[in-house]
Amino acid sequence: MKKIIVLIFLLLVISYAQIGRVTTAGWTTQDRQFNGPVYTRCRVVPTEGIHICWVAENGARYNFYDLMTHTLNWQQNGINPATSITGLGGMDYDPITRNAALCLIAFSGNFTPFIARDQSPGAGLFEYCYGPSGYTGGPIGVTNNEAIHIIMDGYYARIQPWGTWTTPITIAISGYGHNIAASKISNKVAILWLASVISGRDSAYYRLSNDGGLSWQPPVQIPFPPSSGLVPSFHSSSLFATFDNQDNLHIVASVAETSRTIPAEIWHYCPTNPQPWNLIHHYDAETLNAPVGYNALFATRPSIVQDPTTGYFFVTWEQFDSLNYEPLTFLSRADIWFAALNSTNQSVARKWKITSPNTTSKRFPIVGGMFGDTLVVSYLIDSIAGFANYGQGPTTNNPVVCQLFEPLIIGLEENSTPLNTNFSLDASPNPFFSHTTIRYALPAQSNVSLEIFDVTGRLIKNLVNEFKSPGVYTATWNGKNNNGIEVKSGVYFYALKAADKTITNKIIKTN
Repeated sequence: MKKIIVLIFLLLVISYAQIGRVTTAGWTTQDRQFNGPVYTRCRVVPTEGIHICWVAENGARYNFYDLMTHTLNWQQNGINPATSITGLGGMDYDPITRNAALCLIAFSGNFTPFIARDQSPGAGLFEYCYGPSGYTGGPIGVTNNEAIHIIMDGYYARIQPWGTWTTPITIAISGYGHNIAASKISNKVAILWLASVISGRDSAYYRLSNDGGLSWQPPVQIPFPPSSGLVPSFHSSSLFATFDNQDNLHIVASVAETSRTIPAEIWHYCPTNPQPWNLIHHYDAETLNAPVGYNALFATRPSIVQDPTTGYFFVTWEQFDSLNYEPLTFLSRADIWFAALNSTNQSVARKWKITSPNTTSKRFPIVGGMFGDTLVVSYLIDSIAGFANYGQGPTTNNPVVCQLFEPLIIGLEENSTPLNTNFSLDASPNPFFSHTTIRYALPAQSNVSLEIFDVTGRLIKNLVNEFKSPGVYTATWNGKNNNGIEVKSGVYFYALKAADKTITNKIIKTN
């Protein structure tokens, strides 16, 4: 069945992706989909299909990929889930009916949040429940008792039964960067937010309800991760959470030092683990040619899901490359990264960049879940890096896509060697003028060295000399030697050594 589904998606593919296949759910000129963290806007219901929504110039849009008919219900640009132009918060699905629920915002008079609920999975026949005016709707979650939970700038409300919207209560009014997670196997709800209260560093908090929002435990401060490379501060584009198969809370966050965008780190946190924090990714660029733009870190906006079959966790985030920047806006372009975490200790098992660097910027990834052994990640492909409504370049019509791929570790035992990674080495661009990115893949853990030599065999630059796990990695050479002096134009060689294997390729530096 999986092979048939992937074949159908090939008919809808566009050639932006490096791993797996990509299908376009719709289009938008709104290249700023989120101000803070990503909300859930892509959800996979394994027995039904893929729910996906996004913000467009004519309001919220929704589409559905039906796993029974293997087609998108609306091929061109999805549908408007409302009868007018509205704002969009988050989306979730009812674990009992499998129907999608979207949080929308009406603009007439005061802002008024309301929920649009589909009457069957992917039908596009929405019914509405309006909330109190004067609030801005945000992320939502649906628990196992079919209650719909809404966060509105620090206020909390609930719809249960349908048509009854509770009076909003204060949950985290002094905070920002709010998000929510709702269990699909119980009535647990978690609300997350940030606040600047510790020496200017942004601290993180969560509150938990075990009874579907009827009562709430006191706020719990999330400790700062034990970073060895920076003094961490949580970022406003940071927090995302999920509940695992045992109903434990898992949080992913992006951190950097206060008022800095790099170094940046992606962390995983589970308060019930013996070692709550696990570092997923640390990113530090050798050279900063261009900034990331508004409200972002060089690695940020993580999201997380768990494979219900294998127990592995999957995390995605956007990561900027200052060596690949948009000349119109002088802003770095981003690509989408992915990590697979072991089910027992949540350590990183595999890590990839799942999109290819080119003249587009891939933004706001949301990992939606699994069907079979296929993972679904949704994101925006921005034609010109930067936000048009901030005057950062012209307005362009950009695809909102779903990327489908097999994480490759499915079925492996913990700590075993991953499959399908060959020992390889390449560089791009080649020839290069100022910088080139060297990409290499390791099929097994080993000591690794990556070095640059001239045509006489003289060592020019040590790029990598460390122990690494299996996976795909990149390193940047700025055309300088170990003394920081730029080398002359000409032919050079880059050599990768790992275990008992060596690959050597030629590279050309130009004036």
